[in-house]
Amino acid sequence: MSKVLNKTKEHLLSIYIIINLLCILVSSILHIFFIMKYKIISYEYIAFLGINIIIMLILFFKKKYIKNKIDIFLFLIILFACISTVFSYKLNKSLFGEFYRYEGLFTICYYITLLLLTSFIKKDDRKKIIYFILMFGLFHVTYSFLQKFNFVYTTTYKSERWAKGFTINPNFFGTIMILCISYSIGLFFDSNDKLKEAFYLFLTYIYFIGILLSNSLCNVVGLFVVLIVLFIYSLKNSYIKKYIILCFTLLFTLIFVHLLGMTHIVSDVIKTKNETTNIVKGDFNNEYGTGRVELWKKTIPIIPKYLLHGVGIDNFRYVLDGKPIWRIKSDGYRVYYDKAHNEYLQILVTMGIFSLISYLCMHFIIIKEGIVNTFKNHEIYYILPVIGYLVQAQFNISVIEVAPIFYIALGLLIDRNN
Repeated sequence: MSKVLNKTKEHLLSIYIIINLLCILVSSILHIFFIMKYKIISYEYIAFLGINIIIMLILFFKKKYIKNKIDIFLFLIILFACISTVFSYKLNKSLFGEFYRYEGLFTICYYITLLLLTSFIKKDDRKKIIYFILMFGLFHVTYSFLQKFNFVYTTTYKSERWAKGFTINPNFFGTIMILCISYSIGLFFDSNDKLKEAFYLFLTYIYFIGILLSNSLCNVVGLFVVLIVLFIYSLKNSYIKKYIILCFTLLFTLIFVHLLGMTHIVSDVIKTKNETTNIVKGDFNNEYGTGRVELWKKTIPIIPKYLLHGVGIDNFRYVLDGKPIWRIKSDGYRVYYDKAHNEYLQILVTMGIFSLISYLCMHFIIIKEGIVNTFKNHEIYYILPVIGYLVQAQFNISVIEVAPIFYIALGLLIDRNN
């Protein structure tokens, strides 16, 4: 009995992280069925934040807190987030987050502490968390199939049924898919077991269908950059055969789903290419990038006003002296924005330049050391999800049902025990 207890003690931290992931999945399911509101999920995160702080204090007082230079930037992120909160346009929104977003100061602190705790997990337990994330993704993609094929209710836009898993938007579902497919691809490359290779390749096929069903172009761009990194890794380690197999699998999947008429990713890529060409020529249309280009164009002039401390965490809705940025869509509808649809621009406007620098420095150090370590140790699966997420973040927003998974992925890339 004592051996079992000791064994459990060794894995307590990884079990706790998995409990966090399980709660995120269950909460997302309850939310999609209108049983749990986002506000309740944010309170759940605040409760987890309290537990995270207690665990970190225990590690510190037991002298098990292994320092890392990344801690400096994590501290600075929290410090500048607090300063932004003090100077925020709406203090309550900065603390708890905007309605239906709830990514205020407490939520950000939860993300950071989750990253910290994950970085303490022993190497033997890290793959268990990755396997749970892959299972997490399978639940989402299975439900997205049911949505797309009209077995369950989903949002319909312009006669198109949305595949969005247990999220509220296909782009968010696509982000979960880019995290999962990056893990499955990486595991496929670093496995020497034929049976496991076949299984990881099958998962890659499933998650790629998920991306295609989501029609999330920003995550296709993220996957494209992941494939570039993977190509360099393949050249270095003589994995060209695996790379060719992967490319054929992705190409076959794309053709198969496209011919079934279940995705319009191909036409979106062509459309975006034409839009980019027109912008370079000076021909600008407010509808380019589904309105993102116009939003960024209206946001950039506001930056100097809030450069130092931002308008306040999750206060993007109030950037125009308490009013939101509006846009008239081609169909005549007027929409307002509570996010910048670019995570880096969002941080800059809402939290200030010093926060953005701290975030970028944190990401740079983690990726720089992560590339060196994963290439050397043949563990490319640790870095690919982080790269995929950071690329798609240039065109997407952070949401509470997805962001914690990314911060866990960041934590898995930092090995404090080594």
